[in-house]
Order: sequence, then C-alpha cells, then structure tokens
Amino acid sequence: MKRTRRNTGFSLIEVMTVVGIIAVLAALSFAALDVLPQRTRLTGGALEFSAVISSARSHAYGRNQRVVLVLNADTYGLGSPIQYWVVVDPWSNMSATMAAKYPGWRTLKDLAPGAPAPAGSEYSLFDSGHFNASVRLFEGGFFEAMGHVAHKGCTASLDAKIGLARGPTTGSDVFPPPFCFVPDKTACTFCTTDSPGKPLRGAIFFEPDGTVNFADAEGKLSPDGAASITFWPTSGGGKESAQAVVITNTGIVRTFSANR
Repeated sequence: MKRTRRNTGFSLIEVMTVVGIIAVLAALSFAALDVLPQRTRLTGGALEFSAVISSARSHAYGRNQRVVLVLNADTYGLGSPIQYWVVVDPWSNMSATMAAKYPGWRTLKDLAPGAPAPAGSEYSLFDSGHFNASVRLFEGGFFEAMGHVAHKGCTASLDAKIGLARGPTTGSDVFPPPFCFVPDKTACTFCTTDSPGKPLRGAIFFEPDGTVNFADAEGKLSPDGAASITFWPTSGGGKESAQAVVITNTGIVRTFSANR
C-alpha cells in the first residue's frame, strides 16, 4: 500500500507545548543550581576554618608558645563577614587583654597587649581570614539545625566521652558518635556578645602541651570539654545546609553537615 506523507511541520500547539516543557525544566534546574555556590562556599569555609584550627594547635606545639584564634562572628543577620585571626601569645595574657578591652573590641587591632608586654607591642599575626558575607552563624546551633532530633547512634554507653575531651559537657546527642557529648544549643557555644544585636566574639587558646581552651568575649575561660560553631548560607538552602565545626579540648577537630 502506498502512503503519502504531508510535510506540514509542527503546529503552534505542539511548539508551545515543547517550549513550555523546556521552560519548566530550566526553572527547576536553575532553582537547584542556584544554592550550590552558597553551599560550596560554606562547606569550603567550614573545612578551611577546621584546617586553621588544626594548624594553630600544631604551631602552638611546635613553637612551644600559646597560640590564640580570635573570632568575631558578627551577628545572626546579614552584616560584616565572620572574621578570625590566629596570633602568637608570648606573654600568655590574651585573656587579660580581652577583659581589658571588653566591651567594645571588634578586631585584632583593638587588642593591644598590656603588661608584661613592652609598651607598643602587638600580638604577632600568624594567619587570618573571613567567610563570604552571606555565611552567618545559625541561631540555635546544630541542635536547632537538626530539628532537636538526637542521633540514633548516641546511647548511654557513650556518655563517658571515651577520652575525647576532659571536663563537663552539655551535648544533646545530635552530633554523631563519638561526639554526642559536644555542646550544640547555641551558634557558637563559647562566644558571647556585649548586648543583643552586637557581634558575637570569642577565642580558642592552644597550649604548647596540646590542650585547648575556649574563652568568651571577655576572656573568661569555659569549663566545657568541647565546643561547636554552626554556620549556614543565608541566601541558599534551609537549615539542612548548616555546617558545624566541633573542637574538643584535647585538640580533635571535625566538621559535620545537618544534611545527613
């Protein structure tokens, strides 16, 4: 049987249907890809921050001097970038300096050392950096980011911390084992502010013997055996995009994602 094909092309309805499908797929793809740069910057920033912490501890041990990481985490809302400075504390008086400059200090330039440092001295800067401006602290900490849900692997048998930290702990079991004990209910568990709406600040002290201590904005040392800092990208993704850096006072550093 002979068939005759009529070459009439596509109808307007067919063309519009195809264009509509392409538009929907493009919109979905853009929505999915739009958050990736923010998540990538956040993940990279958290990992870099973890590396800075580990490096600071190594230098304290190698130099046989106290090394301090000073942190200005700014506010929860959009504002100045989260900044940090790693300095050598040869006079072991950074706590006293922070107390003397509290309230009000914001950057390393505000923290001029007092006695026994000679007049006009400065803390030697070893490293410094900052996050992308859209990366902020996540209010409520990793506990809030995880929806108050404990990790199923955290059991009573892990309460002893198996030598990962010394001192009291106040964790809610949201970090996976063996870090169930790590404090998690605030964005930066050792940071404090002068007053509501002012920048959150604090410091991490690395001693030559390998131990780590945490201090608030006034230089007061925390008794906790561990600390956590939780970040998230404000312009891409929800709380499942949060990343937390965990530090114990024995020097262990880990990074965790709320998207598990």
